[in-house]
Amino acid sequence: MLLGLFAAATYSIANMALRQLARTDGGTGWDMWVAGTKAFPTFFIAVTLITWRRLHGLHSFAEWSFVWPIAVAAIFNQLGGNLPFQMSLRVIGLAVSVPICFASIICSGAVVGRIVLGDQVSVRSAISMGLMVAAIVFLSSGASSRTSAPVTPADITDEIAQVEPNAQPTAPDLPAGPGVTIGVLLSIISGLCYGITGVYIRKAVRSQMPVAATLFLFSAAGFLILVPGSLLLLPLSEISSTSPEDWATIAIAGTFNAIGFFAITHAMRFLTISRANVINASQNAMCALGAVTLFGEQLSWTATAGICLTIAGLLTLDRR
Repeated sequence: MLLGLFAAATYSIANMALRQLARTDGGTGWDMWVAGTKAFPTFFIAVTLITWRRLHGLHSFAEWSFVWPIAVAAIFNQLGGNLPFQMSLRVIGLAVSVPICFASIICSGAVVGRIVLGDQVSVRSAISMGLMVAAIVFLSSGASSRTSAPVTPADITDEIAQVEPNAQPTAPDLPAGPGVTIGVLLSIISGLCYGITGVYIRKAVRSQMPVAATLFLFSAAGFLILVPGSLLLLPLSEISSTSPEDWATIAIAGTFNAIGFFAITHAMRFLTISRANVINASQNAMCALGAVTLFGEQLSWTATAGICLTIAGLLTLDRR
């Protein structure tokens, strides 16, 4: 449980950094670049761990029959999980993307974990999952109402009049991207992929596959697939003009993502996939608070209720 909570905290920091990197005018190429380059710290840590194991005479990888399903899951995770999640941050923001993503993670992880791993869900864990799903609904509702709140002509006129009394009202700038509906779908898709691949991560770390090898496969898939893909969509001039602040934010996102990945994979050695996902879902509340303090988003009563339900779900969770 402590590892799961620690993973939730570090993932929350990584998600806030990714939110900072989300550009409404960046397009899919920039999203691929961010999602790919953030995998490099995990890749570096994984290579370091594998090298250490080899120097101490420990095996680094399992048999090929164990490796190839994890490699396929890693590609699936990057293309279906990390990339859509980064795109959803660009379209609908942090406070909406994270709760919707976790709704899909909890549901898909519980179903696939029951089928693939035979995980049992206790009564207390089922109640905890119900509270967490309710929390996600409240958090999503509060965030969605802020995102989709209509701007009236009177609001536009008042704002312009405050800046320049003699100015004529003009149409407001529309938010970039395909719209809230597609942003929600992207969050759902990313959550489904995260939930499914989480099952196979747990299966790997509880078998002959070392955690370092799992980290290596997942990070290599991001660094070696998404980065070359972004180069096909982004001009080199845009990549070379990446500011030092953006590079630092990418490094923060990648480093904390690596720490969170390392913590949650170890937590999955002792927890069922459902319990691990419920604990990790506590980052819903953390990201909501971060959205308020760092990005100036208002915390509605529904979001506050969601945070309380998150805490209740964690206290209800079966600890055995």
